[in-house]
Amino acid sequence: MGTFGTGPFSSDGAMDFLGELAGHPPAERQAVLRSTFLLVKESPDLLWREFFPDEIVAAAAVVAAALPGGQQFDEELARLEDRDLISDVRLVPPLRDLVGHTREALLSVADPWLQGWTTETADAEARDTFAALSQVLIHGCDSPDDLDLIWDEANDYGITGEVPEGIPPGIEHLAHLMGVYNSAMGGGLYFALEANEPSSVRRAIIALRYFRLTEAATLLDEALNSESPDSVPADADFYALVNGGTDLLGKAFRAKAVEYPADFKRGLE
Repeated sequence: MGTFGTGPFSSDGAMDFLGELAGHPPAERQAVLRSTFLLVKESPDLLWREFFPDEIVAAAAVVAAALPGGQQFDEELARLEDRDLISDVRLVPPLRDLVGHTREALLSVADPWLQGWTTETADAEARDTFAALSQVLIHGCDSPDDLDLIWDEANDYGITGEVPEGIPPGIEHLAHLMGVYNSAMGGGLYFALEANEPSSVRRAIIALRYFRLTEAATLLDEALNSESPDSVPADADFYALVNGGTDLLGKAFRAKAVEYPADFKRGLE
């Protein structure tokens, strides 16, 4: 049986990924990682076939190791090198747009990574790993604009499932939506229905309508009211309505934020 641990590099899959990355010259590694992260974004249905959550967590940790605040991940890579378990896989700065792609991919595998641990200790350790990675990546973006920060803030609320009272309505809608969206993108539509309470799915439906993604809202409502797993709409149909390979949700969010800036705490200072 293979090893699967709660650290970013503590699984066989993670170590295999590091070995493959080390086989590329340093100048090519950013391109390799970018291709991996884009595969996660554009083909979420390939999860468990072409890519695995532990591999994406390891890849994100390699990026984090090259960022301010990512010393713990850099030190872990150094320990693995000292033990001759891996070759050097460090990245050559600057990272350009890689950090944004990294965070998107990490969020896409949040649910598969965070669920399924068999003990409370392992569950807590996995969440600590994910939180530490997210924190480094949030603050490591090269000059992120305010919308990137708002998106990241809502994503974090969506992951924890704890949306503070009194936050602006646009951020609240996005947070409720991201919890279900990340589940669906990471494990499929039926998985999202299993991983989230019906009330959470209903809030995500309301949010989709708020962002004028009405077809996606209708499809998610149909899924919520399906009588059996076989009657749940196809994952590809949902992906096409919220992503479509052109980041439809991201564009809808930005359009709404421009139209109603106060809903997203913009221009209020």
